[in-house]
Amino acid sequence: MRLPPFEVLEPVTLKNALSMLEKHKGKVKVIAGGTEIVGLMKLGLSVPPYILSLRKIKNLHGIKKSEGQIIIRSNTTLREIIESSLINDLFKGISQAANSVAAPPIQNRATIGGNILQNSRCMYYNQSELFRDGLKPCYKAGGDMCRAVKGGNRCFSVYQGDMAPALISFNAKAKLEKSASSRTILISDLFTGKGENPHSIGENELLTDIIIPIPKGQYSSAYEKLRIRKSLEYPLMSSAVFVSGNMNGEVIDARIVLGAAGSSPKIIDKVSKALKGKKPSNKDIEEASEAVLQFVEVVDNLPVPASYRRKMAIIYTKRAIQKALKDLRKDR
Repeated sequence: MRLPPFEVLEPVTLKNALSMLEKHKGKVKVIAGGTEIVGLMKLGLSVPPYILSLRKIKNLHGIKKSEGQIIIRSNTTLREIIESSLINDLFKGISQAANSVAAPPIQNRATIGGNILQNSRCMYYNQSELFRDGLKPCYKAGGDMCRAVKGGNRCFSVYQGDMAPALISFNAKAKLEKSASSRTILISDLFTGKGENPHSIGENELLTDIIIPIPKGQYSSAYEKLRIRKSLEYPLMSSAVFVSGNMNGEVIDARIVLGAAGSSPKIIDKVSKALKGKKPSNKDIEEASEAVLQFVEVVDNLPVPASYRRKMAIIYTKRAIQKALKDLRKDR
């Protein structure tokens, strides 16, 4: 499959990049590692007149500690995150999520910003033009029907990013910049929950920083991911867990975030509360894991049946909770 024609824009400073985004607003796509957008262009799912490459902007890379938080610049590769002793020490679940993405050659190119902002997917949409040309357009393709859910009145495409659930479990934030201003929002607020347009970032905005507050006291985290093959696969279901505790082994706070469970990551507050104030027993963990089922929004639009993914949501959440609690009990 050939790429459609386009013009490449290569700014060398962030200021230049923001100016180009404003000038070509609505007609430009940003490329960092290119591990997603190139595939979409080959399928004819994205046909932008302009591609803005971030490759030459040097100050968009790096990880640093500053005033009780860690700042990861958006063009930082997943490989850099995997190999960062700072991330491994402070945010184990985030490191595990990065290490679960695809295979090493992809990790060497893919960036954290690109992984967060990848589009939602559906096996009826992510197909070649030849396949789609013979079918009536679905909601995500600008039509008025859903092929995954007969009679469905909205798009059920699935957000399958690995990094966002792990980052959301730590209440991480995203800094968005444009020519005249900037704003900082929770990464959870980057998601609209709508499959047709899953992100709230503006067409003239650029994600420049991921800001992760360093929790106080004793805490741990974990990330578990369902996939058919160990490499190359998007998550078919994932669970990110954060827990903090006291010296008595009681859970002070807990957050569970499901990935590939709908058109955006799912924050499971009610389930998280079930673990608080306890020294969770196996029964508590079982009950908390089974309770996630009511929040899972899955249909038959990925390579494995929805019924199987629902069951795996329980199992992978249980594994992540157990892993996080085991690490929490270790001396830090």
